[in-house]
Amino acid sequence: MVHIGGKRQIKFQSNSSNILPPLGKQDGSTHPCKSEHCGGGVGRNIAEALWRMRNGRVRLLTAIGNDEDGNYLHNIAPGLILDGKLYNSCVINNARTAKYAAVFDGKGECILGLGDMDIHECISIDLVEKHLDMLKKAPLIVLDGNIPISTMEYILKICDQYKKPGMFI
Repeated sequence: MVHIGGKRQIKFQSNSSNILPPLGKQDGSTHPCKSEHCGGGVGRNIAEALWRMRNGRVRLLTAIGNDEDGNYLHNIAPGLILDGKLYNSCVINNARTAKYAAVFDGKGECILGLGDMDIHECISIDLVEKHLDMLKKAPLIVLDGNIPISTMEYILKICDQYKKPGMFI
């Protein structure tokens, strides 16, 4: 299986449900919280879970920065990111690995989400073409909703041309 998409996630949770005022009334002050860093994005998490269950026989075609967050994603699931360390075709120099930060209240409800995901624009038709042989051999191709529409359309044509099942998450 090949999954196309991905990002890193950061969660912030306050200790009290009263600590953050309603949105629109923030005064710029700092509020205490606990933070957690993890690999994230629904699609990336599904790809990693399947990669672990299938003994490494799943690949994630994505774009990551040549930065600390990109290295983090490599290290939590070595071999998941397609060609990441071999040919660096998925590593984009001078770009930031995608991040999503969520702020939760004391009840665990998300009250604010922030995304830095410009790098997903690098998941291009050219990048996909570099891995066409892998896609032709894949029993299933999974698409994440955070890649460019032109790339999605191209991948769906590949699925149709090579009679590959495709799934959108």
